Amino acid sequence: MTTQTSAILLFARSAHLDARDKGMCGGERFIAELTAQTKLKARRAGLPVFHIDEKSQTGTTFGERLGNAMKSIYDQGIEHLLVIGNDSPDLRTKSLQGAVELLEEGKTVFGPTADGGTYLIGINREHFDFESFILLPWQEKNLFEALLYWTLSVGGRCEVLPSLLDLDAPEDCQNWRSPSRFFASRMYQLLLSFLSVRPILRRVWENPDFDLHVSVPFNKGSPY
Repeated sequence: MTTQTSAILLFARSAHLDARDKGMCGGERFIAELTAQTKLKARRAGLPVFHIDEKSQTGTTFGERLGNAMKSIYDQGIEHLLVIGNDSPDLRTKSLQGAVELLEEGKTVFGPTADGGTYLIGINREHFDFESFILLPWQEKNLFEALLYWTLSVGGRCEVLPSLLDLDAPEDCQNWRSPSRFFASRMYQLLLSFLSVRPILRRVWENPDFDLHVSVPFNKGSPY
C-alpha cells in the first residue's frame, strides 16, 4: 500500500486497440509515443502513476471499466485521484500538479475538451459514488456537462481547467498539426509519418485488390 494519498491514473489501452477503434490505421507508433510521453509527464508530477490498460480493466461498459479502475486505486489508500487518457498531447506536468493541489483542497477537477468530453477527471475518494459514476454518458458529447451535474449531486465543488484538444480521430491529428509545434520531436515526426501514409492505407483498406508499391520514409526509433 502506498504511503501517499494522491495519485494519477493513466487509463489508456494498447496502441493497437486504440488505433483500431479510432480509425487510425498506421498510427500505432504515434499512439504508443503519446502514451509514453503522457506517462513521463505524469511521473514528473512527483506522484504514484498507475497505468491500467485493457489487460487489467474489468467491466462490460466503459463506465464500469473506468469506475473499477478508480476503485482499485482508492482501495490502496489513495484519497485524491487524477484520471487522464493518452490522447491530449498539450497536457503539461504543471497542469497536473495544479490539478492535484485543487484536489487536495477538496475540489473536484475537470479538464474539458472541445467535443464535450474531458481530458482530465480529478475526484476525491469522499465524492466518488461508484454506482452513479459508471452510469454517466461516457464517450458521448454531453459527458462534461453531465459530470458537472453529477458533482453537485454528490456534494462536490467543481474547478474547470482550460480546454484542450484530444485526438479521437485522424481528423483531430490533422487539426493538431501546426508549424509551431515540435519539428524535431519523435512524436511530431511519427505524426507526420502517419498523416503522410494515411491516404494510401485508406485505399488499401477500401480496396483489398489495390496494388501497393510505395516507399514512405520513416524513422523507426526505439520500439514500444
